[in-house]
Amino acid sequence: MSADVEDDNERPDLDLSFLERQPVRAAEIPNLNERGELTEDHEPRIGNQQDAKTLTVGRDISLKGDITECDALIVEGGIDATLDNAHALEISRGGRFFGTANVETATISGRFDGDLTVARALRITASGKVTGNVSYGRPEIEQGGEVLGDIRVHG
Repeated sequence: MSADVEDDNERPDLDLSFLERQPVRAAEIPNLNERGELTEDHEPRIGNQQDAKTLTVGRDISLKGDITECDALIVEGGIDATLDNAHALEISRGGRFFGTANVETATISGRFDGDLTVARALRITASGKVTGNVSYGRPEIEQGGEVLGDIRVHG
């Protein structure tokens, strides 16, 4: 029995320094899809834009109102709002957006309910669901992604 105790004391110290670092969010990695794979044919995601005005609605947070002067919106929680003239909208898995959004690009991995106008690229991942009036320039819908409602492609 005392031999077992001595073996436990001889274990090397564990390196736990990784716990001190902030985890990297998928939204901060350019050209990375939801499965963590690098992509070359997609536009960069929101990423680290130094001058961008980015609003992140974190998990378990709810927000209601009008959002103006926002370049990028990342939704991990719940939002009931109007988002006008933003560059990018990203709804993470588990995130929910209810309302109206007018954006340049959108990546939907959670749920969007309402009126969505995307001037350029609309990407709906396998876990994404969009319901309502949808207008977009270029669609990309992964297998499992859903779009329900009135759909209009503009050129």
